[in-house]
Amino acid sequence: MSNPANNPSRAESRGFTIMEVVLSITILSIGIAGSLSAFNSMNQTHNLMKRRLEAMQLANQVLTTVRMKALSPSSDEADTEGGFEGSNYRYEVTFAETQWEDLYQVSIRIAWGDEENPSDILLYTLQYYG
Repeated sequence: MSNPANNPSRAESRGFTIMEVVLSITILSIGIAGSLSAFNSMNQTHNLMKRRLEAMQLANQVLTTVRMKALSPSSDEADTEGGFEGSNYRYEVTFAETQWEDLYQVSIRIAWGDEENPSDILLYTLQYYG
């Protein structure tokens, strides 16, 4: 029986060439970079959805105030704008007349982030003040 080290054709086929190693590392790196990019996008989307959910919960609090008629079209401007304690969310409530008497379109805007370029949600409802 011959020694494989003495047979050049068998000795070459036992290992990987440097090109094969470099190619496999490159493919693996591309896959890892793609996975990290997808993870980062999912994290940003999660944070945005979390902020919007918090904003919706705060909008529900403002809407409850409107439905209890504590805020009305005759309210002072100071009452229709403000912030929420312990957070950087702000609200603004506006009233617009409709074609029906004593029925108003109520807009509730919840904003957060920079004053110059805020993120926000806007909700509309109708409220009767008769």
